[in-house]
Amino acid sequence: MGAEAPWWAPPDSSLTELFEVPRPELTTEARSLENVLASYLDGHDLSLPPLPTVPDKVLKRLREGKSNMAQVAEDIAEDQVITGTVLRMINSPLYRGVDKITSLAPAVTRLGSNAIRTLMLHHSLRVVTLGLSGQSAQYARLLWMRAQASAHVMRALSPFTGVDSEEAFLVGLLHDIGSLVVVRATSTPRSVVGYDITITEDEFEYLCYECHQEFGELIADEWRLPEQIKLLIADHHRYPEAQDPCRVERLQLQATDMICSLLGHTSWQPYNLLESRPLVDLGLKDNADFEALLRGLPEQVHGLLASLS
Repeated sequence: MGAEAPWWAPPDSSLTELFEVPRPELTTEARSLENVLASYLDGHDLSLPPLPTVPDKVLKRLREGKSNMAQVAEDIAEDQVITGTVLRMINSPLYRGVDKITSLAPAVTRLGSNAIRTLMLHHSLRVVTLGLSGQSAQYARLLWMRAQASAHVMRALSPFTGVDSEEAFLVGLLHDIGSLVVVRATSTPRSVVGYDITITEDEFEYLCYECHQEFGELIADEWRLPEQIKLLIADHHRYPEAQDPCRVERLQLQATDMICSLLGHTSWQPYNLLESRPLVDLGLKDNADFEALLRGLPEQVHGLLASLS
């Protein structure tokens, strides 16, 4: 009896490029939602999720260049939840020094602007994603968990690609942020379409695929995200050309989407990961250290998501 196939090469694996979500037979409610989304793209009644107050203040201060970290700490102190997160983060094994830090100002200084920016955007995504109800809350939580899985995988791949780990984490976290507009649209008032909107998960997946990059670009502008992250949010399904300045990041993101699919965190598709174009072009097809990472990845990601449940 042969050895069981590894999860990254299931027995029926055949796909070596990102799968395009086909258009399903849409119900009346789903077609109505599609029309609402089309009207948003035409500039009608689109309300983008705003940044929460404290992250907005902190991110504006960080964009000033020569950030005054003492003032950043004062801004963060206005939000008890973020304050607690900063203190837990600085005393985690990743950042902790010899002595435990219990004050906000030295914690912010030690973390530095990049880590603080990541924390602010992570908190912001959580707030705008999980503050919904009804069916919208169900799909919002799905997106939140997927964002966590993608962020973790992107960071795990960074040592093999040379992409900065903080940037990789943010790209993984935010690349599908445009799907939030689809989630919010599922709570479109009955008075607009004539009935309550209820859609299947297949319909939700298709509508997100259809327009999340366009909506993501609008949110990236609204949140004034760094230009490179905005470019990746706006166009990450197209296979990058050789001269693309974001080529490595795009390949890494496409590999991440394949991995998350194979792990069951997005719609499962029969990818042959090590034979896929992104992995081949990243030079990871025959990398023993990379295969070692893959072996441990399911337990890492599932453990992370379980801790968030």
